[in-house]
Amino acid sequence: MLEHFLKRVEQKAKQTSSAPVLITAIGDSVTQGCMQAGVIDHEHVYHNELKRMLERAYPATTFSVINAGVGGQTAEQALGRLERDVIRHAPDLVLIGFCLNDCGGGIDGIARYRETIASFIRSIREKTESDIIILTPNYMGSHDNPNIAEVHRGKTAESIIGRQRDGTLKRYVEALRATALDNNVPVADVYAAWEAMEKRGEDTTARLCNGLNHPDTAGHMLIAETVMRCITQ
Repeated sequence: MLEHFLKRVEQKAKQTSSAPVLITAIGDSVTQGCMQAGVIDHEHVYHNELKRMLERAYPATTFSVINAGVGGQTAEQALGRLERDVIRHAPDLVLIGFCLNDCGGGIDGIARYRETIASFIRSIREKTESDIIILTPNYMGSHDNPNIAEVHRGKTAESIIGRQRDGTLKRYVEALRATALDNNVPVADVYAAWEAMEKRGEDTTARLCNGLNHPDTAGHMLIAETVMRCITQ
């Protein structure tokens, strides 16, 4: 399902003067690289870790990554910038990572969320040759913890923790997987990796550097590894 991307990887290795293999990651604050409040980690954000993995796996190929993550955005909000931030660059691979903010729309918003993700897929396929990988999200916080910034305490933290605890986020993840399946798009199932972490008895909330929804550097590495498996397998 990643025929174009892998063909470009091979082409760049053989024809060094050709354009670099281009990956665009569009998503929310996790894709942007937001860690604690007001801090962006450009070095350890998952798509930069992925770039390094690809360079090790394909040392004769040059890769470039565009970070099109915007903190706080839903997929619907980001749809209006798809042309500017993704399509005009004609990437070889697009990573789509939206869910954490979208699930704030509650159960009633799931159908619209599915329609928006499907619109992303249609537009990318109609206007580019790019392959697509959809990323399911990491867990959100499930309990109060000292990593939550004072500015986020109260209704914001309660709402985020509530969506994790009552299964709303999981319902959106299930809808996202179904949308990917309907459109024949591979899924890097990050959420499943966090489920496995929980089953091992780990405190998944402790892996969120802002205590709510931003994975720590090890969490970003886990995302990168999940995407890399999706590419190589």
